[in-house]
Amino acid sequence: MDGQTVVIEKLELKVAPKVQTRTDVLRRYPRITAHLICQSGGYFTPESAAGAILDTLYGCECWCELYMHYARFGKPLLEVQREDLQRVIAGRHYHTGYMANYRTARGLVAQVAAYGEPPQMLMSW
Repeated sequence: MDGQTVVIEKLELKVAPKVQTRTDVLRRYPRITAHLICQSGGYFTPESAAGAILDTLYGCECWCELYMHYARFGKPLLEVQREDLQRVIAGRHYHTGYMANYRTARGLVAQVAAYGEPPQMLMSW
């Protein structure tokens, strides 16, 4: 991918050629990754959220349980992923409280991005 631009709602993500792994996503888009964790109610871990973002940016289907559940209502899986990222971005100011605490999710993303391994805690915060 050579500097492709992906438009999600009003936000344009300029995908650098070096964004090819989950770690790259964690370092390049930490806030979106943290908001995706919040939007999922703690379903996503930092690595799985980064994987979902990476799949969506590259136009690949993410076969996770959450997206499969949404796709059973008749929408294509890739459309479900794009719509979920749109909801994440649109609702980013409302990610507070139990199971959607942005500061906690952002700290988890920063820890995984810095040390390359998941924290030694459950995601059920």
